[in-house]
Amino acid sequence: MIHLTLIIVDFLTGLLAAGAWALASAGGVIAALVGGGLVSASLFRKWRRRG
Repeated sequence: MIHLTLIIVDFLTGLLAAGAWALASAGGVIAALVGGGLVSASLFRKWRRRG
């Protein structure tokens, strides 16, 4: 019985770790998109002022 409990706990811990990793990587992608958008907007404004 203890063996089965350990397997279940191990499985749940793995799911938690995978979920945390997915959240972190999605957060990184969102941050990169937002950062890229801000840089693009800034460059576009400079380009329009110059022209």
